[in-house]
Amino acid sequence: MRIDTQIMWLIIVLSSLLASATGSHYRTRRKPMQTEDSDLMTTFAGGGSGGGGGAVCDMSGEASNSTPNKPKRIHVNAKQRSSGIAVQAATEAKKANDDMATAVKVAADKIKNEYADKATAAAKAAEAVLFGKGQVLEQLEAEVREAEMVVQEENQELITAEASAQLATKTYHLGQQELNTLTISLKLAKDNREASDQVYAVWKQSLGDKTALLEAAQRRVTELMRQLSEARMDFEKTKKAALNAAKAAQEAKQRIEQPECGGASRSGRGRRAWREYNEIY
Repeated sequence: MRIDTQIMWLIIVLSSLLASATGSHYRTRRKPMQTEDSDLMTTFAGGGSGGGGGAVCDMSGEASNSTPNKPKRIHVNAKQRSSGIAVQAATEAKKANDDMATAVKVAADKIKNEYADKATAAAKAAEAVLFGKGQVLEQLEAEVREAEMVVQEENQELITAEASAQLATKTYHLGQQELNTLTISLKLAKDNREASDQVYAVWKQSLGDKTALLEAAQRRVTELMRQLSEARMDFEKTKKAALNAAKAAQEAKQRIEQPECGGASRSGRGRRAWREYNEIY
């Protein structure tokens, strides 16, 4: 906005200077034109008054034919010259306007380039400052992250220390309770020891009695085992005799059923079986 304002003021100043220069140049060129027009008008006026009368007096026939054509030619030349002057003035004005526009454009471009260079330099300086600020910001962010990590570690250590303190306090109370329990247990142990001594004495006496009973029982068992062994031996003998008797009875029965020719040998075997049975029983 500031650059545009300065450019506008520069255009206005240049326009004023060019307008004043163009006006003075036009006035300078206009003065000879006015002088020439005045001379032409004077000549036209004088020729029409003096020259025309002489011509009428001297050449009556020719003057009547040539006098009307001379002012018309002078009027045409003056008109052409005025048109040329106007065209030249318009051309110079257009050229001055174009020169002014070109000068304004050149000046504006120069100012724009200067301000663009300044803006570029300022932008580069701002970029350098921004880069430096970015480096400082990154460093500060890294320091902040490091500080946050340290704070987290310290908080974790504080939490651990608080937990350890609570655990130590709990352990202390448990130790006190265990000490009280051990004191009570020691007293109970002393009482139990005294009771155990009494029980031991009673147990020792009972052990003696039970030992005597055990020895008597062992002797009884030994005696019973001996009797059992004798009974087993007697049972075997009885079983054998019973088998022999059954066998003899069977033979006797067969001998009775068979003819008398074989009776002598069978009767001898029956008598032997009967004797064995009698020896056993």
